[in-house]
Amino acid sequence: MKTSTITHWEKKIEHAIALSHDDPYGERDVRMVAAMIAESYDNFSHKFVEMYGESYVHFAKRRRLEAGAGYLRHSGFGVKLVAEMCGYTHSSFTKGFRELYNESPVSFRDRLYLPNEAYTLEETSRATTPHNDPQHLIFSIDRTLDVSLPDYTLYYNILPQNNNPIKSMVEYMDRYQRELHTINAVLQLSGAMVITGTLDVVPVTSYSKMMMYVGILVPMESAYDRAHRQMQLTFQESHGLYTKMIPGGNYKKLPVPMSFVAAGLPMYQFINTSCRSGHFKMSGNHFFISLTGIDHCEIFIPWQKR
Repeated sequence: MKTSTITHWEKKIEHAIALSHDDPYGERDVRMVAAMIAESYDNFSHKFVEMYGESYVHFAKRRRLEAGAGYLRHSGFGVKLVAEMCGYTHSSFTKGFRELYNESPVSFRDRLYLPNEAYTLEETSRATTPHNDPQHLIFSIDRTLDVSLPDYTLYYNILPQNNNPIKSMVEYMDRYQRELHTINAVLQLSGAMVITGTLDVVPVTSYSKMMMYVGILVPMESAYDRAHRQMQLTFQESHGLYTKMIPGGNYKKLPVPMSFVAAGLPMYQFINTSCRSGHFKMSGNHFFISLTGIDHCEIFIPWQKR
């Protein structure tokens, strides 16, 4: 394929992946997604397999089952509710889960470590300069603040992956972050945040398949209607921004005096330990980091308030 053709299809496939990640119940089938990215069903299906290595149908199914695995890992939701949150019946979720993981959701929930976990943590450590906090002076449940956030629309870029998503995030973040902070300053969005995180489920998703993002969270409130219109009309197409709904609710906020690069690995270890030990349970799979400064950031973790 010509370079221009490859670039065209890379963006189309990326758009399709973004559409799937904004579809938690799996309500958009492959024909609908093909229409939404203005491609024929046959062309889209063929190119997705050729360039992504699996069919769109398999990808979308895997994504939803991985979301379910993340809920089993870090939430307190029962299996039936987890199935419903991923767009499955109880029986179809259990069947699909067994096909993907070769075990039941219940036995998966009891696992202390997941197959992808050691490799993901090792590669993250190689690609970053993780902060060492052996006494838990910074990453401590006592330092978290309980906050209530509104629903948001996330306008975001998927960062280049290159089979090493964390390394690529570190390499490319500055450029994308500067662009988004500039947009935020132009729109003067006092209640917005520039954030980073992963579209996928840590540590469930295979490391090489994970997709990191950086974007602007804009509250879905009437006071921000004009800002949403400006984002959509002025910046979204020109900056290649996708959209995803981020639910509000109860979050644990943890300010940390370090860069997002240093915070990433100890953040995950803190979240995982807290969930496994019962300090809190997550209400969703996606924690994120607010990029507030060179040597400062804020971690937000959705949690189930008892």
